[in-house]
Amino acid sequence: MLESWGYSIHDSTYLKEEIQKQSLEKYRNGDYKLGQLNEYGQRISIRVELPRKNGDGMISFITGWMVKPNGHIQLNTPYGGK
Repeated sequence: MLESWGYSIHDSTYLKEEIQKQSLEKYRNGDYKLGQLNEYGQRISIRVELPRKNGDGMISFITGWMVKPNGHIQLNTPYGGK
């Protein structure tokens, strides 16, 4: 999937940091969808956008997170769908 977007293993740090940065900003702004709430925390979905590495447009996809009791979020599903 990532290779089809122009990325390689060498881009993994950038991808991780960019997904975290966008998601934290959207979480703080309330730009997420609530999912299941259970004993492990509140699940939320956050849409992120990444540029294709070849410069040919953007990719938009859903990421899955868990809101912990202290309010911090933890990435559970880096690619949860389009």
